[in-house]
Formats: sequence, C-alpha cells, structure tokens
Amino acid sequence: MSEKQVTHTPGPWVAMGKAVYTESDNPTREILWGGHNTRSASDEEKKANARLIASAPELLEQCKLFEKLLSTLIMEGHSGADLERDNLQAILDKVEGETA
Repeated sequence: MSEKQVTHTPGPWVAMGKAVYTESDNPTREILWGGHNTRSASDEEKKANARLIASAPELLEQCKLFEKLLSTLIMEGHSGADLERDNLQAILDKVEGETA
C-alpha cells in the first residue's frame, strides 16, 4: 500500500459517553457527539457507536499490520491468505479514500 497523507484526525481517540474526543493535540477537541444529526438511537447505542468510532485509529493500524503479515505469509507460500489479504486491502483502500 502506498503511503498517503493522513486525512482523518490523528488518534488516539477516546469515547466519553456519546462523544468522541482526540487526545492528539487538544484533550477537549471534539470529533463526534452522539446528540446531533443521528437517527433515533438509544443512548446506549450512541455510547456503543462512540466507543467503536473512538477505536478506529487503533483498528486501522492493526489492520495495516495484519495486511503486512498476510503479504508475508503469501510470499512464504501459505495458501488461503490471498483472498483474505485482498479483502482487507479493499477495506483499507476504502478507509483511506482510494476507492469510492
């Protein structure tokens, strides 16, 4: 995967209730708040969504590491990793804006 300029707010992110904040440059910088522009979701669902979104930077980094591991396994001749690596690469491309 080619190196791209980061377009999202750098992590780490933290979930506090229904909101997501960044700790990267300002501890009170809000990324998302569950009370605006949301469908009719319960507070618990909004909090769960905030936790998932707050984990996004860490999940992205782990996916990149896993993609490298799968590529290594493929180069070593392990069968079955090709499709999974291709699926993961498609997801990473979508996350990084390389596909529509």
